[in-house]
Amino acid sequence: MSQPAESTTAGIALALAARRGAGSVKWAGAGTEFVFYEATLGGNREGYRIPRSVEFNTANNRGVTARSLQDQEMALARWAADNGIPTAGIVDMVEQNGSPVLILEVVDDDGSELSSATLGSVVAAMHRRPCPDITLVAQDGVPLAARLLHRLEERYGELRKRHILPALPDAAVLLATLVSNTSAPRLTHLDLRRQNVRVQNGEPTSIFDWSNALVAPPELELARLEEYSVIEENGINFSAFLDGYAQGGGSIDVGSASWPLLRLDAAVMLAVVFDSVAPNAGLRDRFLSRTETLVGQL
Repeated sequence: MSQPAESTTAGIALALAARRGAGSVKWAGAGTEFVFYEATLGGNREGYRIPRSVEFNTANNRGVTARSLQDQEMALARWAADNGIPTAGIVDMVEQNGSPVLILEVVDDDGSELSSATLGSVVAAMHRRPCPDITLVAQDGVPLAARLLHRLEERYGELRKRHILPALPDAAVLLATLVSNTSAPRLTHLDLRRQNVRVQNGEPTSIFDWSNALVAPPELELARLEEYSVIEENGINFSAFLDGYAQGGGSIDVGSASWPLLRLDAAVMLAVVFDSVAPNAGLRDRFLSRTETLVGQL
């Protein structure tokens, strides 16, 4: 976390705590776009989710406002609570020092290894619930198959500017593959990893950071999880997850014609992340290789 971002978000946290009569403000974690603080109010703890800037312009999020992501996080946390999906309770959304800040319940994490099988059961339950009636930021108001293809081509194009990669097949062919070989859409989180799950005794107690959420075929979620699982710190055992997903009533055809394309969406995103957003040469090369392999399977 850069010093300017740290100073700015810390100042916002302190100002908000003072405004609310809270004390004992401390840093509690950080992601690419948001920083988290914790404070104490009347003997209870509350969390502050503070954006690093009012608008994000990264390779994976261009021209996305912090307010839109905060509104979505609040709406989907409430949807999760209403549908029996583990989540932190929402307290309020406020403006502080020009930034939208989400105030939420603090859910403790004991640092234990996440049970991928239990997470699989939770996700299977989530995929059975009716979709929320909200406009999702990542959907960008575009029909799903077209949206997926557009962002794949955009991200892949960025990679090809810096790395030697084969051309994608014809867009019409890829679009037809998506339309004809995917399941009915459900709410998908699309960033499920240990860092975005609070855990007690291995059990998921809160799923958060819904910034990437889409109303999409459930297999898109699982394709992304399979790619995520090769990164050790993500804490995902994909085989155990699939077992839990099946035990929870979920069913996915990983042999469908769309499967390599859905995994490519994840691999390309991760290659972009480790190439420019959070540079890591080893992981970049790993996902560039995965990308080239998956393009060959289309």
